[in-house]
Amino acid sequence: MQCTRAVARLATGISKIHLVGQPFKQTAGCSVVYSQSCRLCSSARVMDSADKTKPTTPEPPADHGILKRVMNKVGFTPNTKARLKVTSHLLYESVADKINYVAFFRDFSLPNTFNSWFLVTELHVWLLLMRSMAEGSETGEDGRFLRNCIVEAMWGDVNTRAKKLGAHNPSRTRQQIETLSEQFQAALIAYDEGIMSDDRVLAGALWRRFFEMNCDDYAQIERLVKYVRQQAVMLDSLPREQFITKPKVAWLDLDKCKV
Repeated sequence: MQCTRAVARLATGISKIHLVGQPFKQTAGCSVVYSQSCRLCSSARVMDSADKTKPTTPEPPADHGILKRVMNKVGFTPNTKARLKVTSHLLYESVADKINYVAFFRDFSLPNTFNSWFLVTELHVWLLLMRSMAEGSETGEDGRFLRNCIVEAMWGDVNTRAKKLGAHNPSRTRQQIETLSEQFQAALIAYDEGIMSDDRVLAGALWRRFFEMNCDDYAQIERLVKYVRQQAVMLDSLPREQFITKPKVAWLDLDKCKV
């Protein structure tokens, strides 16, 4: 079967990303994602270390405009790591600020808790990671760097929210975030396997992780499977300009996704 995008370079090895303010256990492994419904090829797997080398930008020609010279000075050219880092935060904000969490809690019978918020966020971040790995040069460097930065942005937000909720017990909060980190790594593997397989496998992954094996309503599971497939198709259709240069991710409305 043909892919709509070039197959992203396979990410392998032990993750070395350091989450903001927290030590996390890492897992090894790799996987490649292939969705039969959206024909999306990517690899949204365990994070490898981001290149922390400060990008250097050559001095622009004298005839460049003032704005271009300033943007080049601060590293805001379209392909620099500084620009990709800004993009990663904009992409993450598209999840944190634009997803209708209340609709997910209501329609999938989830309690209005921090854990439920994380499950919804995790699912959409994983979708962004898949799309990210379809970008970049032949080596996939841009895609991997963008993927890692999205994960860093997510954990920065998670840490901030968790600290506010657990200000009275910081050690307990750290333990809970460590647990979430391990679950996140496992969720990537399960979701990868699901998206590259048929709907039954994806449904099983969502039932185990998103519903935490606590859902007897098959219509809810089927609806979420359909939602994930449709979001993957939407992201795959975005050109590079709308995903990286000027991120414009229009997430599909859950209320419009019916079985």
